[in-house]
Parts: sequence; structure tokens; C-alpha cells
Amino acid sequence: LPSLARLGLSILLAILVGVGLGVLVGANRWLRELLEPVFEFFRAVPPPMIVPLLVMVLGADDTMKVAVITIGAMWPILLNTIEGVRAVDQVQAETAQAFRLTPLHRLLFITLPSASPQIMAGVRQSLSVALILMVISEMFLASSGIGYRIEVFKQNYEYAAMWSIIVLLGLVGVLLAVLFQLAERIVLNWYRGLKEAERA
Repeated sequence: LPSLARLGLSILLAILVGVGLGVLVGANRWLRELLEPVFEFFRAVPPPMIVPLLVMVLGADDTMKVAVITIGAMWPILLNTIEGVRAVDQVQAETAQAFRLTPLHRLLFITLPSASPQIMAGVRQSLSVALILMVISEMFLASSGIGYRIEVFKQNYEYAAMWSIIVLLGLVGVLLAVLFQLAERIVLNWYRGLKEAERA
């Protein structure tokens, strides 16, 4: 339960930060060109490498664990959102401008719907990253969670119990996949209908 709480909060934060920053960068060409080298630099850094650094900065409490998972899971969402916003149909954007839609209406009814397939692809990738980082972060001076239990079982040579943790992680992965499919069906319902109409 502590692991699922950290995982859920981190994924929510990663979506909020990734989509928010991705829309901002994707919609501004000069900002995108300015930040692209920075994004490429941080994307090249393996997420587990930031764990010791955040332990020194934030300590080993839940804040560190949530920060590690959020930072690692944010990148697929951020980069996919940028590409999705860049790919928004220019005709739609010009039509919205001609009808003098407010920036908020353009965001809610044109930009986000158009970019949603790529955003959801980024969320799918981030789920597996978040699950891995959840376990890794809980191995550092933790007192609860799946990663903590793995360390305890390893130190006590309880190999059967370690296998039970592997099975549990697999079940958590299945649960995340099911929840994602439900969310994807709701968010991309219009997109699936459009594709079916095009095939017809």
C-alpha cells in the first residue's frame, strides 16, 4: 500500500508537469529551440542515477521517493506532448484564430484533443519507468514498500519471499495496464471513432 500510494501520486504529478510543460514548449518555437539541448541532456541521464543525488538533497523520506519516480516518469510524457502539440493541424489552428477562440478554448478543444494520442503513448511508457523507479527508490533507507521488502528478504536469504515480491510486482503491472486501458478508452474514444470512420 505505501508503494501504490507513492506510485499513484508520482504518476499524477508526472502527467501534470509533463503535459503542462510539454504544451508550453510545444506551442512556442523559440522556447522549444532553447530548451531542446537541455531536454536531450537530461534524457540521456539514466533515472536511477539521480537517486543518490536526491537522497543527499531531500533525505530518504517519501518526498525523495516521489521526486525520483516523478522526474523519471515525466520525460516520456513531456517529450510526447511536445511532439503532439507540434503536430496539431495548422488548418484547425487557423480556423480557431479566425473565429477568435480564446487561448483557453484553443487549448481545451483543439490542442489537447489533437495531441492526446501521443500524450497517452507517453503515459504508457512512463508507467513502466515509474514502476521500476518505485522499487529502486524504496531500496534506499526505506522502512516500507516493495523495494524495502526486497532488501529485507535479500539480507535474510529468504528467496521464496523474494519470488513472491516478483509475482506481486507482476500483478501491480497488470493492474496498471488495465487502469491505463480504461483511461485510454475514455480519453481516445473520439480518436478511435474517427479512425473507424476513415476506414469505412
